[in-house]
Amino acid sequence: MHEPDRHELNAGWTLPFAYGIDRLVLMPRDPHKVFAYWEITPRLEENMRKRYNDSLDTACMTLRVLNRDTGLIKDILVKDTDNWYLDQLEADQIYCAEIGRMHKSGGFVRFTASNTVRTPRNSLSSVIDPRWRIFAFWQHRYYRRIPGGLSSA
Repeated sequence: MHEPDRHELNAGWTLPFAYGIDRLVLMPRDPHKVFAYWEITPRLEENMRKRYNDSLDTACMTLRVLNRDTGLIKDILVKDTDNWYLDQLEADQIYCAEIGRMHKSGGFVRFTASNTVRTPRNSLSSVIDPRWRIFAFWQHRYYRRIPGGLSSA
């Protein structure tokens, strides 16, 4: 069997750099980290500049992260990129984000909003299904004895 070359695999097509859709997408990676990527079209940038009388030229591109469970807001300055890893997040919390420009005075102009995601739990499940029981060998590895019961280690 011959090794297919790159041209055969993609039939000469390549993925576009951008799709022309204004969007911000969040994807949980682990209990404390979420990956965000976005696309802001030049048309949206131009419409926002006209709407805010060119005051956005001095404003910085900012990713605003909202914790829906606690109400905390975190602003992250993002320059010359279209993606970001949001780290130091809390496990088992609901997050959403907005991308826009932050004025030096502190005003935020939202361009688009993201989907809502929940970060995974940072512990083993409390639901124990007898069909998926942990063997004693592994149980000693994942649990340790403490006074009053078992705890994840």
